[in-house]
Amino acid sequence: MKILAFDTSGSTLNVGIFDSTTGLFFAHNHEHDLARTHSMKILPAISELMRKAAWDYKDLDRIVVTAGPGSFTGLRIGATVAKILASQLSCDLVAVSTLFAISDSIKLTAGQLKVPLVNARNHNVFAAAYDQQGKVVVSEKHWVFSKLLKQLPKNSCFVFEEGSGDEFKNEIKDNAFKFVEQKSNRLIDPKVLAKSALFLPVIDPDHFVPNYLRKTAAEMNWEAKHPEAKDGEYSKYVSEV
Repeated sequence: MKILAFDTSGSTLNVGIFDSTTGLFFAHNHEHDLARTHSMKILPAISELMRKAAWDYKDLDRIVVTAGPGSFTGLRIGATVAKILASQLSCDLVAVSTLFAISDSIKLTAGQLKVPLVNARNHNVFAAAYDQQGKVVVSEKHWVFSKLLKQLPKNSCFVFEEGSGDEFKNEIKDNAFKFVEQKSNRLIDPKVLAKSALFLPVIDPDHFVPNYLRKTAAEMNWEAKHPEAKDGEYSKYVSEV
């Protein structure tokens, strides 16, 4: 199976192509990347990898993309590219939780729970907990960090992008937890992401929307001005747009 995988949820663009039959794999080179330039880089990065592998777009069997949580703009870029390619090429689409992709990309000491964390500002986080086999122990959610700490077993180890979790380190240590910082270009392994497409369910591109795990500022502002609106009306509108 020929798989295209990409992640636009964070500061670094991750793109890879993988052939599950031959083991062939190529990944996007981050050497000249600038942060948050995914909209300009993603299509050229995909084209370059396809050229290296001597693949035609019609050769692709499956596309896998991180669905969120993460940067609202980044997730929309990834979702748009994934939906268009999957629809136009009539190939399968798989959406992977960003938190699961982070967890799946790192190896920890046996027995430790993996707690991937994305900073959601104002001392809030997007986080979940997984065991070594990838089973969900604490479901992904938008958390007040202090409340998350109370939900975690003591064998938990946080995983986050280098520099993004500085404000949480003292609390992590004070509560006897551990943490691992990863450079942005190693937080999600595109080969691991591509392989996840082999066992996760295929979805309908027409109905795929990013999983933000919280309302956008635009949604909250709109709902404040439209108290008569039913819950979710604007969310649906934003997703469709």
